Amino acid sequence: MKPFIVPVLAILCMAPACAQVTDSTPVIEASGIGFTKAEFEDLVKGDSRYRGVVTTPGGRRALAVDFGKAFALEAEARKRKLDLLPSVQLKIRHATQQLLAYELLTKLRADFLKDESALAAEYDKSKQRYSQPQVRQILVRAKGSEVALRSGQRELSLDEARAKAVSLRAKLVAGADFAALARAESDDLGSRDKGGDVGAVLRGATGANFEAAAFSLAVGKLSDVVQTEQGFHILRVEERKPQALPVVKAMIANDLAHRELEAILLNGYKLNEAYFSP
Repeated sequence: MKPFIVPVLAILCMAPACAQVTDSTPVIEASGIGFTKAEFEDLVKGDSRYRGVVTTPGGRRALAVDFGKAFALEAEARKRKLDLLPSVQLKIRHATQQLLAYELLTKLRADFLKDESALAAEYDKSKQRYSQPQVRQILVRAKGSEVALRSGQRELSLDEARAKAVSLRAKLVAGADFAALARAESDDLGSRDKGGDVGAVLRGATGANFEAAAFSLAVGKLSDVVQTEQGFHILRVEERKPQALPVVKAMIANDLAHRELEAILLNGYKLNEAYFSP
């Protein structure tokens, strides 16, 4: 009797790796819902949160497991008809609104980024806005600040810190030397010894209030007292360095996209004043 021999190739092709996976093949399933190969890859490609995760087989599988769990929970919720509850449908509608608003902003940015004439016109009109401010500051730390308390200094409450910042600004208005006052009083250890010089401010690199003041101030003018999570700041823009159009294209496209959103919102909805009036 001849021994039963299974060809090696046949054994290997029984492995999952030999299965034919086309774009329409389901790769994640849970009770009839899931993703095909094409859907999974399109989602990953279109969402920056996932691109880095799927660069390794282990990362791709871990992401698939997370999706699989989500599908399993979705399937169970639908089985219990939770998706048909009016309260849940309102939440789904609200989540959809947020997603669509984000996608609209993303699309507007992308469209403006390709509109060379609109970018150039906005750049020519607002060159100062897209120049880089060189800033000097004095920081007064307040209780709860992320900035470390200076050795020998007393913890100041918000009101005390604000009052001190107002007092220091008054000294500057009266003619005090900014650099000397920063060396004596500023709680920002990074710029204190440099007379408050923090160098060039990049958009997105500081808090919103700090950035707004830095980019709106005229050269040589003092800011009002600006509150951030670090405490209370007094800023002065020493100079502005122009940036070439290619460097700020994305920033301009973002500004134009937000401007279009504001135009859409201006008359895009109405409220029942009989209900919402104070």
